[in-house]
Amino acid sequence: MQRAWRLILGVVMVAVLITAQFTSGNSWFPLGTLGQYAYPRDPDGAVINTYMTGTTTVGDEVRIGLTARSAGVTRVELEVHLSELADDPSMLAGIAEVWEGNHPGVELETMTVRQTVHRMIDGALDGEPEERIVLTWTVE
Repeated sequence: MQRAWRLILGVVMVAVLITAQFTSGNSWFPLGTLGQYAYPRDPDGAVINTYMTGTTTVGDEVRIGLTARSAGVTRVELEVHLSELADDPSMLAGIAEVWEGNHPGVELETMTVRQTVHRMIDGALDGEPEERIVLTWTVE
């Protein structure tokens, strides 16, 4: 009987892992997409964190959480399309619409895609991070 339970548990674990791989189940960590672990990082390279901020119509700066629930897009999805967004920043309109829908009474005036770049030497952080503005778009 114990052998049967172990076999069933093993099959369930493998099924969950395979399902997470094919559905890009990042929220299933540590059983989600393992591609993030598949490529070595350059120990003398940079670690880049992409994020978004917005300025409201009353002048407040807000952080736009890059999750499917909050903004309709994840950070990875945004990073994949950065070159397209640079060519046509109005593509951010969908993100603005979803984010404003999730934050009633708050209207965005501008949206800014930013990056924090951490330089590394021999695999360790080197110096202060650099802040970059990738693009800014005025909400229409």
